Amino acid sequence: METWGLVAFAVVFLLWDKIRRLERILRENDIRLSGAKDLGSQLRAKVGKTVTITLHEGGEGTTTGCRILDVDGEWLRVLRNEGKRNQREMLLRLADVKQIKG
Repeated sequence: METWGLVAFAVVFLLWDKIRRLERILRENDIRLSGAKDLGSQLRAKVGKTVTITLHEGGEGTTTGCRILDVDGEWLRVLRNEGKRNQREMLLRLADVKQIKG
């Protein structure tokens, strides 16, 4: 049973590396899924509004509330609230955005 667990872990680890390589190749060649293009147009419509954005980070997603300042073909510029009266301007890749609410 332990050996099957180790074999399964090794297979997942090897596949994870291949997936990351494929994502990097797609990003370098500017090949995107249609969902990423739709996301850019949705964000352009919400410039100046406060939304909640979920980002891909590692294998998990983090959620942050922010105001959208500007959007172009690949980048998103936001103003993120970090507590009372603390705000930070950030640049995010559209490819890293998983979901938008608001």
